[in-house]
Amino acid sequence: MKKIFITLAVFFAAVNMMAQEHLSFKGIPIEGSVTEFCQKLKNKGFTSIGQENNTSLFSGDFTGREATVGVTATNNGKNVFAVVVLFEPSGEWNALVNTYDYYKDLYTRKYGKPFISKEKNPAPLNSNSVLMAELNQGRVVYGSTWKVTGGDIQLSIEKSSVYRGMVMIRYRDSQNVKAKIQSDLDDI
Repeated sequence: MKKIFITLAVFFAAVNMMAQEHLSFKGIPIEGSVTEFCQKLKNKGFTSIGQENNTSLFSGDFTGREATVGVTATNNGKNVFAVVVLFEPSGEWNALVNTYDYYKDLYTRKYGKPFISKEKNPAPLNSNSVLMAELNQGRVVYGSTWKVTGGDIQLSIEKSSVYRGMVMIRYRDSQNVKAKIQSDLDDI
């Protein structure tokens, strides 16, 4: 009987540790001050390219591709809670889908089958202009989400401008998202 209690205690301690673990981006835990996180990103070779609202923007290499990385802070701008990877916009549907499929395969290999996956483009014809028009009109849904230790990772194809789209990967740390939501709830 004593062995069962010890085993349960070890199990619950492990579950508690996992629940408190932060999601990481390129080996950097998504936690703490934005300034510290951004410095660690710079140490990984990313270059600061500016700031927009509560998001610090960087350019650099992500899996061998040039990308823009946005580090999003809470409303007070102090704590990081999400990181977004944006690939170069394209007006070519096949390029967008090929990039999306490549990253879906990578994340599936690492994290298993997505928790949610929906890929729908209602275009009646398989022409680039029709497919991009559907994306522009907001009728395209291409996205997958993986629930991982510390948060979730979302992969999607998004409209970036008129008849152009981009592949986006969003890392959201669950602990910091909860803190941001609580802060927002306190504001209303």
